[in-house]
Amino acid sequence: MKSKTKVLLAVFNILFVIVEIVLFSRGLLDLGAHLIPALLAALLSVAAFVGINYWILTGSGKRRHVSTDKLKDLDDYRDALEAWQEKQNPFNPELRQAVHQLDLFCQKETALKALLGDNAKEEGNPFLSVSEDVRHCLLSNMRKLLNRMTILDPTDQSKYPLHNEFVHHVLGQNKQLLSQYDNLIIEISQIGDSKDLENLHLDNITEALRELRDEHAAPAEESDMMMQQGSQEL
Repeated sequence: MKSKTKVLLAVFNILFVIVEIVLFSRGLLDLGAHLIPALLAALLSVAAFVGINYWILTGSGKRRHVSTDKLKDLDDYRDALEAWQEKQNPFNPELRQAVHQLDLFCQKETALKALLGDNAKEEGNPFLSVSEDVRHCLLSNMRKLLNRMTILDPTDQSKYPLHNEFVHHVLGQNKQLLSQYDNLIIEISQIGDSKDLENLHLDNITEALRELRDEHAAPAEESDMMMQQGSQEL
């Protein structure tokens, strides 16, 4: 359950209890004094309680597939990936893995800033610059996954192997990317005050990230082509 849904549930139920207490305290639901109106009010109250809670859990949390052009930050991508986790989607496990990868990046990013301490506040910090490159590359890959979901037809089994290969390829690239990010954090924890060693490892990791970024340009182009074909068919 998303945090927004939990908050909405909590707010409604608290307000509902307050309203019920007020009604009973003023005798508006006194069964002895006004039997039929009180029974009707009680039934409406129960129906409202059940109905609105059900709507919050289902209707308000209904999956909405947002265009990738409107996605801005990591939370937007996370919500978008979760929105595609529907019963008929054969790639639900992979989408959950993608969400987990985003969560891992957040944890690693927090660890990186903790290691940098006050240096994390410096503008143009080279390590934070590399971290932003990791974020950009990771979200770019998540965009590829979301684009692939838009052209996915769960009923067309003939295309499943093609989609499956692409999705796992992108997830594998993310895994490599996060591994390089781990290397960056490990090196930062070991370099001490050696600027030469700092620059050396930064160059190596930056080059590794660049290779990961350029390695699979073809799958992205192929995904765009399939999206265009799918749009034309629709």
